[in-house]
Amino acid sequence: MSFLSPSPPSMPKPDPALVAAQKKQEERLEAQERDEMSAIAARQRARGRGGYRTLLSPLRPDAEKGVTKETLGA
Repeated sequence: MSFLSPSPPSMPKPDPALVAAQKKQEERLEAQERDEMSAIAARQRARGRGGYRTLLSPLRPDAEKGVTKETLGA
């Protein structure tokens, strides 16, 4: 006898301001995540290439001089 029972009340629509705020927050979080991932990737690239770390390596006898014109061949 389902036709005698009243229908359940429909859910109210969410507040448009709340929906907009949630969307902005999600976009901000996605942008922050992208920035963090690109920073991690940059660190990994720098680590793979060495950078200044290899120039100042204790294995080099003239590490404190850095790069000179003689070492560049000019």
